[in-house]
Amino acid sequence: MAKGLSTRSTSPRYVPILTEGGEKAGEKSNPFRWMIEGFSTLLNQTSETHSSGNFATCGFNWKLQLEKKSSGEDAEKSLSLSLFSVEASSSTGTVVKAVYKLLMYDQLYGEHIQKEGEGYFHGTSQYGSCCMVPLKKFNDPKSGLLVNDCCIFGAEVVEAFACKLGREGVSECLSLKKEITPQTYTWVIKNFSKLSAKQVSEVFTSGGYNWRIQLYPNVSPYTNFLAMFMVLDNSGTLPSKTRVYVDYSLCLVDQINGKHEKLSVQRQFSLDGDGWGWPKFQDWKDMQNPSKGFLRNDTCIVEASIAVLGEVSIT
Repeated sequence: MAKGLSTRSTSPRYVPILTEGGEKAGEKSNPFRWMIEGFSTLLNQTSETHSSGNFATCGFNWKLQLEKKSSGEDAEKSLSLSLFSVEASSSTGTVVKAVYKLLMYDQLYGEHIQKEGEGYFHGTSQYGSCCMVPLKKFNDPKSGLLVNDCCIFGAEVVEAFACKLGREGVSECLSLKKEITPQTYTWVIKNFSKLSAKQVSEVFTSGGYNWRIQLYPNVSPYTNFLAMFMVLDNSGTLPSKTRVYVDYSLCLVDQINGKHEKLSVQRQFSLDGDGWGWPKFQDWKDMQNPSKGFLRNDTCIVEASIAVLGEVSIT
């Protein structure tokens, strides 16, 4: 890159899902306070993690989680307080953006420990940032955090709304199917030695799309080889700026020894594009060798297996 020049890229970002009327989900509500009496009993349990019950605020459900943490065997243990999104942990794929505060209440002097956070809660990140304090300090009677073996934690969700990943800055989106059913097609080619031009199979269907196989039997531009390609047939329909993402294989059947020649690959297909395959699928000398079994009674058998994995949208 030349000196003095720079490039700018736009990162994908989440955008809010507006409710009716365009308002953010939920209104600010009172802080949630979680009191634990007999806290020393909880600390003596083998479990390192303890959670409050669910509470609702700003239109979503949450809970607080306490965890005893240490960074190493000899490290001092700390007490961590985190906010957990119930919606983000569900199977609905909900993404929630929230601005919130976490509190550990000082019951003697009013000097509470507070942590402000802002972030996205989703399937792989259901917890926000944590408010952490060393256990030694927490248990110190002078700190005011633990009085008569009782402590109080809190959370205030200032605002929260559901959002989705925006397409700004996204050049290509691959949408994969959850259920995939491969289809197999068998092509029997008779009088193979008499072929002198490109051969095209009949149309077969897989994943809701039409396909053909193209075969070149030692003809230009693939002389001295058997070339084979998979083609998305233009008799089907495909939306503009959309490609089909496919896992497929082509197999040249050995009719004598069972040592088939099979090649597999994953590719994107479009209606205005060429087929994908192998210009040197098999050496022509091997094709004509009777011991290889690829020709029997002057008949060649090709098997295709194709599974449509999803669609690619170009933005």
